[in-house]
Amino acid sequence: MIVAGGSGRRVGGPVRKQYLQVAGKPVLLHAILPFLDHPRIHATIVVLPADDALAPPPWLAALAVQLVAGGAERGDSVWNGLQAVGGDVDLVLVHDGARPFVTADVIDRVLDGCVDEGAIAAVPVTDTIKEVGEEGTIAGTPDRARLWQAQTPQGFPRAALVRAYERARAEGVAATDDAALYERYAGPVRVVMGSYRNLKVTRPGDLPIAEALALAAGGSAGE
Repeated sequence: MIVAGGSGRRVGGPVRKQYLQVAGKPVLLHAILPFLDHPRIHATIVVLPADDALAPPPWLAALAVQLVAGGAERGDSVWNGLQAVGGDVDLVLVHDGARPFVTADVIDRVLDGCVDEGAIAAVPVTDTIKEVGEEGTIAGTPDRARLWQAQTPQGFPRAALVRAYERARAEGVAATDDAALYERYAGPVRVVMGSYRNLKVTRPGDLPIAEALALAAGGSAGE
């Protein structure tokens, strides 16, 4: 499931970030292709803003994907996507449509890790992290050796993820990523090595970095 249901306005400008061009292709297309090309992925769902799901860009309508309308918040979009997943599906990967640099190796590691529990791609933090109090002073310095930066894809047994979302929705609980809900309601989540190239296009300054990375890889962000 590729989640691209948000407005994507933090990058600025009239174009949603998932449709911005990187090395001549939309960010979202870069994010989708590694899954379409992966032999262990049997179906791909793309969650879009509701108006885009009804009238998708021609390049997206031509792909072998199922389009689903997103919701008001990210969790609503994932929930809508889960409703489109067949009951015979054992494992679900959730990937952010603004991450154009996922690779087959990262997908494999998440798939291998999520057979019996949750698994997310992540990378060790390289900078020192400071916990800051309300007044702007440092409240603590966590041990960097124990800190990892979460990425996507995040993979889960489908039935357990659905139950976690059902409980979260019933209790009005939201989370910044799916792993947080799975940890709370379903069970442990394993961390597997992601990639430092697997960046998320969020702010204007991310675009030239993404362009440089894609061009360095020969124009294909997913390789």
